[in-house]
Amino acid sequence: MEKVGAFTERTTALGEWRNGDPASNTRATPMLAEYFNMLQQELLSILAAAGIDPDIEDNTQLVQSILDIAGVRALEVVDLAGYLRSTVSATLAAGFWTTPVPATVTAGNVSFNTALGNRFTLTATEALTITAPDPMPAGGSARLELTMDGVGNHGIAWGPEFRVNNGAISNEPGAVNLIHMEFSGAVIDVHITQRAGA
Repeated sequence: MEKVGAFTERTTALGEWRNGDPASNTRATPMLAEYFNMLQQELLSILAAAGIDPDIEDNTQLVQSILDIAGVRALEVVDLAGYLRSTVSATLAAGFWTTPVPATVTAGNVSFNTALGNRFTLTATEALTITAPDPMPAGGSARLELTMDGVGNHGIAWGPEFRVNNGAISNEPGAVNLIHMEFSGAVIDVHITQRAGA
């Protein structure tokens, strides 16, 4: 692929299109068949790489082809107004998970699936042990919003991967503990705060 300057000298200094100006005797960049044929061949090669046959009635084929080549969408999904959003979870907006995922409790052990998000919620109704995700993320952050039920006084223990660097769990009835976790391979650094007024 080339700029129009590869086909004619009547361009800007950067080899791009220019307007004509009769006052300065500057001629406009000509509409050259060679240039438009080159563009057409480039665009059609993208469709061919995606296995899409050109269709004069479909003006979405270039977007479909690019996304199919990248492997991020099914052919039947066409949303030109927001096609990038169709490639990510609906709970993800501008890099932030917006919909909390319930943590799971099995026999007193709390687990959370980081493939589903990085914001988790749980109401403690018994003594619990918070366990590391499996598989353990290589990096990144997560938050668990742990609320004590109306009874409270439930003990919270930690799996061996956790290092509580700051704060402590409040087991007062109704307390909302905001547990911030930073993953770094085998260790999870934890900072705990409480929601004011909870």
